Amino acid sequence: MDIVKSMLKVLKKPLRYVLDPFKIIKSNKMEFFIWFVFTILAGQLGILVNIIIRYFTHSMSVGQSIYLDSYSGSFYTFSIAIAASALGPLFVNFIKNKKPEFTSIKVVSIILIIFFLIISGVIYAAVQMKSLSSTVNFQLAVDSPQLIVYLLAIFIGLYTYCLLKIETPDYEHLDDSYSEQDDEIVKEVVTESNKLKADSSGVKL
Repeated sequence: MDIVKSMLKVLKKPLRYVLDPFKIIKSNKMEFFIWFVFTILAGQLGILVNIIIRYFTHSMSVGQSIYLDSYSGSFYTFSIAIAASALGPLFVNFIKNKKPEFTSIKVVSIILIIFFLIISGVIYAAVQMKSLSSTVNFQLAVDSPQLIVYLLAIFIGLYTYCLLKIETPDYEHLDDSYSEQDDEIVKEVVTESNKLKADSSGVKL
């Protein structure tokens, strides 16, 4: 028991160092909630919709639906996507900040995420090869709807990145131009509203 206590005492400080970033959740619960909804839940929307549709159309249980998605590698796809999206902000942090804080843990996190991506990619490829080998007859044809959705997703991601960059100091000239346009729109709305003295019922506004 003394050996276990000694080991726990030694590991206590490193564990606290690793777990401390999770304290940020308490400091801004609303921001975390928004991130969780749009990154975690929305990222699995396809799987969640599959569960609902299969349940009501084929009376398939949740477990059976999850098994079908796991067999096709859907969970690997989600894992790769969320891990890849986590790398971007970490690298940007090093580029933008001349003196980045918590450098050690960020470097270790980047290395671990990269290895996680490689391993997940290899496993996903193996799953796809397994499902491909079980197919007897197939035709080589591009799934047009899937390709369109894929290209739209890339465009949305790129546009969102550019939209967020407008607010940074390096692109103040763009920020000003957008502010001017917003001001013009507001002025037009106010001018039009001032012209209205009464609504269709004759009630003064």
